[in-house]
Amino acid sequence: MTRNEGQASVILDNVCKLIQKKVHADNVLLVEKFAKALYSNMSKEDLAHRNDSDLYGAALSLWNSLEKNNSDDAVVRVFNPEVAKDGWQSSHTIVEIIAKDMPFLVDSVRMAMTRENISSHLLLHSPLKIQRDKNAKITGISSLKAEQESTSTKTVFFIEIDRQTDAKVIESFKKELESVLVDVSIAVEDWQPIREKLIAVTKDLPKRHHNNNESEVAETVEFLDWLAKDNFTLMGYREYELSPVQGDYQLKGKKGTSLGLMKNTDEEHSRLLSELPEVARQEARSNNLLILTKTNSVSRVHRPAYIDYVGIKRFDEEGNVIGEDRFLGLFSSSFYNNSAADVPVLKSKINRIMEMCDFAKGTHAYKAVLNILETYPRDELVQAREAELLEVAMGVLQVQERDMCRIFVRKDAYGRFFSCMVYVPRERYNTALRRETQRILANAFNSDDKVEFTTFFSESTLARTHYTVRVTDNNIEYNVKDIENNLIEAARTWEDRLQSALLESAGEARGKELNRKYAQAFASAYK
Repeated sequence: MTRNEGQASVILDNVCKLIQKKVHADNVLLVEKFAKALYSNMSKEDLAHRNDSDLYGAALSLWNSLEKNNSDDAVVRVFNPEVAKDGWQSSHTIVEIIAKDMPFLVDSVRMAMTRENISSHLLLHSPLKIQRDKNAKITGISSLKAEQESTSTKTVFFIEIDRQTDAKVIESFKKELESVLVDVSIAVEDWQPIREKLIAVTKDLPKRHHNNNESEVAETVEFLDWLAKDNFTLMGYREYELSPVQGDYQLKGKKGTSLGLMKNTDEEHSRLLSELPEVARQEARSNNLLILTKTNSVSRVHRPAYIDYVGIKRFDEEGNVIGEDRFLGLFSSSFYNNSAADVPVLKSKINRIMEMCDFAKGTHAYKAVLNILETYPRDELVQAREAELLEVAMGVLQVQERDMCRIFVRKDAYGRFFSCMVYVPRERYNTALRRETQRILANAFNSDDKVEFTTFFSESTLARTHYTVRVTDNNIEYNVKDIENNLIEAARTWEDRLQSALLESAGEARGKELNRKYAQAFASAYK
């Protein structure tokens, strides 16, 4: 046994002794069991650096809150404990949470802290079965794995965060946590009704009026079936109606259809199609059965990603779009990690692009383009049009194995962002170049937001970085070639400039000879 392990064991024993000494005899065993459950996942190092009386005070404080809370509503407390007031103290601000046990709690609480720029020094959470008598007094607690019956299941959190002294900051963070827990609750509680709605829409789809061929309908049904098999975390649903109004079209939520996170927004809020960019207007009334895109909102539940939006259009007998079944959620890890060939809709999309590129199956070029598409950012593969993806794939094919930079820009159909795929030789890629690229793109598209990025390395000689530049309106003039030239210049090294100067002054043959001789001859300080 190490010194820390021995010290931790002594501290826990002392906590139990304090409970036996100070807690009413009727509750001693319960509080002792609760404290052991709370601290069971605490590292020996963390235990060894804490005072046993403060650990006792923290456990008792959380226990008292648990005993008082007999509803399904979450209870959040953010405070700075003081010996005089609370009987214990901490150098950190303390967060206590008691919530009905459900998925996504821990992830969502962590995300809330990250959004608020608050660091946690300790985060303990323990899911428990709670037994209460007819007077709501706790008579037993056990782990979720235990076979005992329970009147409720709760997850308790004990979190130490950066010390907060501003009462307004403390109250604001408390309200944020309460709001997040409400989101988690309505998303989880409505998951089954949303899933049942998805299954019903899928079953009904072949019987609906539409202008689509049977293969597209079958493909859409297969995709929706795939979503329902835990490949999409369902968080919200609403039915929308599209109707003509004064030379325009109005999209409006149907009363009484909202489920999950959709309950947080105005159900009958309407929007005119004329308010949307032209591409989005065309898409809204096109014959395409599916709408696959992202919302403007970053999820506060489960994972901090922009929420995915799956829309299934409704048509009248004449083939006009009259509405939409809209599902919100997040694609699961299988969507991102499995082969695109395993994802309905994407498989056929890639097959159509491969037919468009007209390379013989099995050739080097065919395999290269297929690999470019298979490894392409999955969200882009969903949202980009086939012609756009073909242009990128052919462009990347042309620059492979060459020492050059390329950028491909896609405008979001709803005017919210520019998607920029930047390819550079992998030996040139570094943090400084990535930051300069972010600056160049922000300036080029007049964005005040932080440019998001994801970099991908493969066996290719090229490193690919996907930059997302968020804007208020992407209907602006820009020149891709000018942006690309700026990126090329940013990627040029001192050695590149030396070689260019030598070739220009001495000609190609002599310039290359001089470059080989002197390229590595200059000290870093000189450069």
